[in-house]
Amino acid sequence: MAESRVDSAPAPARARRGLLVLASALAAIAVCALTLWTGGAADVVSVPGIPAPPPVVAWLVPALRLVTDASAVLTVGCLFGAVVLVPGDTVLSTAGYRWVRLAGWGAVVWALASLASLPVLLADFLGTGFSAISLRGVWSFVESVEQGRNLVVVAALAAVVAAFARTVLHPAGARVLLFLAMAATIPPAFTSHAADEADHDLAVTAVIMHVLGLVLWAGGLLALMLAARLTGPSRVTAVERFSRLALPLAVVVAGSGVVTAYTRFSSPEQLLDTGYGAVLLAKVAAFVGLLALAAWHRRRTLPALRAERPAAFLRLAGAEVILFAATIGLAVGLARTPTPPPIPDADATAAEHVLTLSSSTAT
Repeated sequence: MAESRVDSAPAPARARRGLLVLASALAAIAVCALTLWTGGAADVVSVPGIPAPPPVVAWLVPALRLVTDASAVLTVGCLFGAVVLVPGDTVLSTAGYRWVRLAGWGAVVWALASLASLPVLLADFLGTGFSAISLRGVWSFVESVEQGRNLVVVAALAAVVAAFARTVLHPAGARVLLFLAMAATIPPAFTSHAADEADHDLAVTAVIMHVLGLVLWAGGLLALMLAARLTGPSRVTAVERFSRLALPLAVVVAGSGVVTAYTRFSSPEQLLDTGYGAVLLAKVAAFVGLLALAAWHRRRTLPALRAERPAAFLRLAGAEVILFAATIGLAVGLARTPTPPPIPDADATAAEHVLTLSSSTAT
């Protein structure tokens, strides 16, 4: 069948994709490491009576989180491309077929990284090295701690996507895989910082919307850049469809991000006075940069792409993918950065002080 035949991409296209992946990985790693250092998350401080994990554990936690987030973006984005950007009629389009297969490899990495995170998170949770971690301890971690159970759910859903991505040939099957991949991004939201806040339901909902908007937006763009043989009118159609969807996805990301910040800050001053606030401001700056690049796409590169001059689009989209990777690095570092301490309400503090004085006077 012509639609399902796989052949290798031209050497220049493979080299371009390889450089893009390498540059994106380096950007994400560098920004994540810098965020951990500046935000204080990399400092392993031993407190009397409270064990602290060794540095290797403290660094492996965000490293594996970076791998799982990147593979989630790849998996969801490629399936999004196959279902929405270049859908087939009764069978997948050629680009859709390739995207689904690539999503399968992303899902394999996603599942393995999620399972590998279990002993690392247990060591971080217990404040110990790997020598004290046993298979029975990991099983107990999965049974008794929500974070462990959620990782198993993520790994299971990703494994299902990986298994069936090798055989799916029809758009309906790709839609099911996209739904499963999107569902796999949701469980970590229930164990984020926001899950412990007073506005629990609002915070968790905001995190879920933020994650879904980001993986679809970043993943869709990444899928376009990795589709080496998507050329001519098909590429123009796919890019135009993505361009129409990018704005509402950006609105979802921005709105949910504002709500999430609202649930984590007690005072606007904490944006400037805390490491968490500094990292969040850097993330906002990256988001503004992404909006600027998206606007440039609409005004300059889309007309050039329609005129069969794809070089400008490829250069700018490549820069946008790298900026997205840096943003994901910021997000991973932000997840490990201590949230600002709550500021007590002034009226409640005054009332408590009056009650204390009254109690001491009565005695």
